[in-house]
Amino acid sequence: MKREFSYFKRGNQYFPLIDVELIGPKDSLVVKALIDSGASFSLFRPEIANYLGIPVNIGRKLYFQGIKGKIVGYLHQITMRLDHKKFDCYIAFSKELDASFNILGRNNFFLLFLITFNEKNQRILIEENEGDNKK
Repeated sequence: MKREFSYFKRGNQYFPLIDVELIGPKDSLVVKALIDSGASFSLFRPEIANYLGIPVNIGRKLYFQGIKGKIVGYLHQITMRLDHKKFDCYIAFSKELDASFNILGRNNFFLLFLITFNEKNQRILIEENEGDNKK
């Protein structure tokens, strides 16, 4: 898999957002998520977990430090699809998330792909990390 995405424009700014499909026990949902190389974990809004049929509070409780302080989130392993590639991904859901976007962090999402940010042209190139498949 090799795919290029355009940045998403919001107001006067552009953001490296992509559409990903999250697959839960009850339903699936396509959502926009910010590819954030500065985030250790993926962090999403709890309404998404509720829609998918995932009870937020039964996940592993973690604390996340952000610009505005510490928030609590609950880590779950769920199935995600990017284009035609389906894989398991760890996502924390937090009622305290007040960022504008859902966040795709480094913990296991970045392990699966080679991600190139092209700020000048406002593009993201994502390709499957073939090196891991040869083990």
